[in-house]
Amino acid sequence: MKPISIKLNSNKYINVIFLFYIFMLIKFSFWGIGTLSRMNADYSNVLHNITPFKSITNYLLNFDHYNFSTWFYNTFGNVLLFLPLGILITLVFVDVKHFRHVIYLSLFVSLIIEIAQFFTTLGVLDVDDIILNTLGSILGFLILVLIKNKKLKYIGANIK
Repeated sequence: MKPISIKLNSNKYINVIFLFYIFMLIKFSFWGIGTLSRMNADYSNVLHNITPFKSITNYLLNFDHYNFSTWFYNTFGNVLLFLPLGILITLVFVDVKHFRHVIYLSLFVSLIIEIAQFFTTLGVLDVDDIILNTLGSILGFLILVLIKNKKLKYIGANIK
């Protein structure tokens, strides 16, 4: 398999948007969104979760035990937070065009964040976050593919 290139897109606007997104991703991952913090009461005594789907199952089955913002943030927040990554990495990095590249890079970014959260205690190392983050990137990539396909069909229909 050919290694992924780090050659950047020449579009400076896309690169600036990507840098802003990375900054916001770091901010939200370590310090929460507004008054909502990653270290909420549910995680106050937990440093890690390495059991796949444990947190996801807990939040989905026991949603009535949590306020809406805690429930939403911990089930859908990670997906939404990483959705732009699936779009932006294919626009920013010239050689990242394949589904597997998006998966590898989003897993890598997510793993780095989770490990950093564990060592800095500014969050919880949670394997479910890695799963949800990767799912978000995959959805972002699929949205971009759908948009590109619609655009090509629209252009093709108007050429005739």
